[in-house]
Amino acid sequence: MQHSYIDNSVLVTLPPIMNIEAIEELIAEFMALLSPKKQNLIIDASNVEDITTAGLQLIISLEKTLSAAGCIFQVKGENDLFSSVFKRVGLENFWNGRKYNG
Repeated sequence: MQHSYIDNSVLVTLPPIMNIEAIEELIAEFMALLSPKKQNLIIDASNVEDITTAGLQLIISLEKTLSAAGCIFQVKGENDLFSSVFKRVGLENFWNGRKYNG
């Protein structure tokens, strides 16, 4: 997982395959990035080619955790596949107000 800093946020590029194996590694990396202090998070979903239920759960959990901590969670570069997966499970409005416009 690649990360950098932009607009006082951590920018994380998601891997192409977001399955259970990738999620286990991502959880550890997100914990290391976000635990030391409250951080805003921007995820770049432009490279996502496949996302399973585990990937959806991770993203939703990150948003809820960060929001509860008073942090901002945003997405940039979501492609058609990424958006359609959320739409198919009835979460097409999940991204309202969470799209990064930088």
